[in-house]
Amino acid sequence: MLCRKILISLILISSSSPIFAQLNGTAVFGIVADKATGQPIEFATVQILNAKDSSITTATVTDKKGKFSFANIVKGNYILQSTFIGFTESYRSFNITNQQKLNLGKIDIQATATKLKEVVVTDKKSLLNTSIDRKVYNVGQDIMAQSGTASDVLKNIPSVEVDIDGNVSLRGSTDVMILINGRPSPLIGKSRAEVLQQFPANTIERIEVITNPSAKYKPDGSSGIINIVLKKNITGGFNGTITGNIGNRNRYNSNISFNYNPGKLNVSGSYGIRKDNRLRFSEINREYLDSSGKTSSYYTENNKSASHPESNFITLGADYTLNKRNSFGISGNYFYRRLTKNDVSQRSFYDKNYLLTENFNRLKYDPESEEEKDGTIYWQHNFPVEDHELRIEFNVAGTQDKENHHNTNVYFIPAQKAAFDNVLLRDKDNQQELTVEYVKPLGEDAKLETGYEGLFNQVDLDYYSEYYDSAQGKFIKDISRSNWFTYNAKIHAVYGVYEHSFEKFGFSAGLRAEQVFITGKLVTRDSLISNRYFKIYPTLHLSYKLKKGEIQLNYSKRVNRPDGDELNPFPEYIDPYNLQAGNPKLLPEIIHSVELGYSWKNEKFSFVPSLYYRYKQNGFTQVTVPVNDSVLLTTQQNLSNDKSSGLELIFSAKPAKYFSANLSSNFFYTQIDASNIGYSNAKSIVSMSANMNTTFTITKTTMLQVSCNYRSARLTPQGKVYASFVLNSGLRQDLFKKKVSLILTISDIFKTLRQKSTLNSLYLKQSTVGKRDSGIIYLGISYRFGKTIKKTTEEKLQFDDNL
Repeated sequence: MLCRKILISLILISSSSPIFAQLNGTAVFGIVADKATGQPIEFATVQILNAKDSSITTATVTDKKGKFSFANIVKGNYILQSTFIGFTESYRSFNITNQQKLNLGKIDIQATATKLKEVVVTDKKSLLNTSIDRKVYNVGQDIMAQSGTASDVLKNIPSVEVDIDGNVSLRGSTDVMILINGRPSPLIGKSRAEVLQQFPANTIERIEVITNPSAKYKPDGSSGIINIVLKKNITGGFNGTITGNIGNRNRYNSNISFNYNPGKLNVSGSYGIRKDNRLRFSEINREYLDSSGKTSSYYTENNKSASHPESNFITLGADYTLNKRNSFGISGNYFYRRLTKNDVSQRSFYDKNYLLTENFNRLKYDPESEEEKDGTIYWQHNFPVEDHELRIEFNVAGTQDKENHHNTNVYFIPAQKAAFDNVLLRDKDNQQELTVEYVKPLGEDAKLETGYEGLFNQVDLDYYSEYYDSAQGKFIKDISRSNWFTYNAKIHAVYGVYEHSFEKFGFSAGLRAEQVFITGKLVTRDSLISNRYFKIYPTLHLSYKLKKGEIQLNYSKRVNRPDGDELNPFPEYIDPYNLQAGNPKLLPEIIHSVELGYSWKNEKFSFVPSLYYRYKQNGFTQVTVPVNDSVLLTTQQNLSNDKSSGLELIFSAKPAKYFSANLSSNFFYTQIDASNIGYSNAKSIVSMSANMNTTFTITKTTMLQVSCNYRSARLTPQGKVYASFVLNSGLRQDLFKKKVSLILTISDIFKTLRQKSTLNSLYLKQSTVGKRDSGIIYLGISYRFGKTIKKTTEEKLQFDDNL
């Protein structure tokens, strides 16, 4: 009812605005643009001053196309003042007589720049650019990004959380779609947490977070989209950057990137290598219950895991402008990660009186490797009318993951011979995507976007298990534990989005239709899992400009589809006491998402509060059940429903040249109904997270950054996850006219990062605590080389429209 009332109010206000403009005054509008590049400038401040005494009559900020508008300006003489950080102020005189509308056209403002020989120093990009439904994080301004990974950067972005294992969540939900350069990648699949902890942050240009996307964007991910945009410099000439970092405990990483642009051709590339040493600890305590609820036995497990991952990342791309109307490009990425794990797990079983009955160590030696290749080719045609475009793009990608687990059980109580078993996992994931995007302006205040997306995915999961037969003196294939599963998905989607603005009111209505074909084959059992469905995903975005800000009301229908691993019913016996399996009967999650937000900005401060609500049908949840007295099985189930609502507050400030800060908090209420899988009808909890990122410019060449993250307790169907806190810091010193930078970063300064969770069911009580080696320190150097032929004003952050 509340949303309906707000919607009706917005429509009534918007429909009445033109009438007021005609009866009481004149509508004044125009566009603010960069004089050097002609590009529109978003968030520029535009004020109408009285010509007599320069008093402020009214003010507003420009939208993402640089447009501004005023209504009900009475007769008189005025001055239009346009300002933006890093640009000189612009003034234009005008007068109002009897006209109903006055178009002031394009208002050019010029960047303030100081020439130092061949280098032009301009105002820096903001670290964070926020609006109601999306955030853009400029990674280049994050000191931690010079030596850290994508996971390290994601921790600093409002709404985003990363736990100790690298799992990413958005507004409290782990069902988030992560893209690279606007496209899905097999790399960000089953092992995305591991990959993001190895992905070099200094190869990333920006990270975009869209919480309620339009129908143009893929509907996958219940909480929204995180898009990682890799660096692609377009500066003229030949230039680049070399960075190197060395850390404690034998860690190091290095990256080199270059760009060459003599004119119509632009070539860019990079190579990065990263070597880590990780040490992690965990403790598990279980209490098994019988059918009457009394304790039947106990179990403890103490784990120590040491891994040594090394990753290599290569990017290469070229763009060529044929003429004013046509351009094309080709690009590719290559990622290779290898690591060796050495795990020691001490395990003990006790009877109901807590007397020791069994004690042994499980040792694991596990060499792993992962390789991912992807390539993209595109052609774009620009029609004579501005913003009238046609783009065709084809992307192909493939990844191969290998894990070779060699396990040994050393028994102490009761004493017996050691037992050996091996598990070999081979995962292949191939993906092709074809997109056709068409944009046509329909006058000054409207446009139509339409297109087609075809996504084709093939997954091959081969699980081979063997045990050591001491009588024969060799390893024998374990037929009962070996399996082979393949998965194929075809998704055909067409969409259309219509946008229109009426002075202060604007709306965007979209519709996306998808036909899905999914086939899973249990090769080992010679059986098929087939599912096909057709669904429509509507979206609606409403906005209304106030005197000092903007209010938005957005709705979208979204989906979270199970992947191959989540459908594969074969258990993984990597740890025979802690099994994991998929669920072939798992249904897609359907999510209805509503968001109401307000955005207020001026030259020094911005404040973006948002209320959001998500209703989820068939929600995924992990459920752990005992197989017998010592073995647990974790699988996925569909919940009856899942409701969550929250309040997000984001405050950004740059009150002085020497200080800036981004503060955000997210309060959300979650209610879970798991009655269909045997649990209580409803469980609820109020949770919150908070993020602070501050930057101190000590001198013109010295910068200090401090960031911290707090995450409160979270609810699960069978228990909860406890609170966590971490504090990081970084220092950068620029030398030799900013061609060289020295960088020092420290993560988890107070060694507080740990993760605790509990599980309570009819047959089991469990407590788990995990932590890692803390206090990671890096000391690095960055060198910028090359000569710039022509450097235009540095582009302001733009949202990627190619998701």
